[in-house]
Amino acid sequence: MVVRMSYAFTSTIARSAIRSVTPWSGRVWGWGVHGWRQRWLVNGSSHGIVVLTIDPAARARVLGVPIRVRELAVSLDDPAGFTTALGIVPATQPG
Repeated sequence: MVVRMSYAFTSTIARSAIRSVTPWSGRVWGWGVHGWRQRWLVNGSSHGIVVLTIDPAARARVLGVPIRVRELAVSLDDPAGFTTALGIVPATQPG
């Protein structure tokens, strides 16, 4: 799976490395590329965000700088279709 947001973020994640998909439950304070310590949010919207748990960590680049990603939240037009295409049953958020 390839995740790309303009020149700011790019990553190729092996399907076998995606361990779970969970709906986002937090607030979103902005759009773009945000993250730290292997947890990243790549979004163009505050809606349809899912969190991918990745193991082993995937390689990515933020503004050309190489990083590793273990948790990636992305905004999607069709989160249910995405999880179906991956063949993963979405996990539910605790609470």
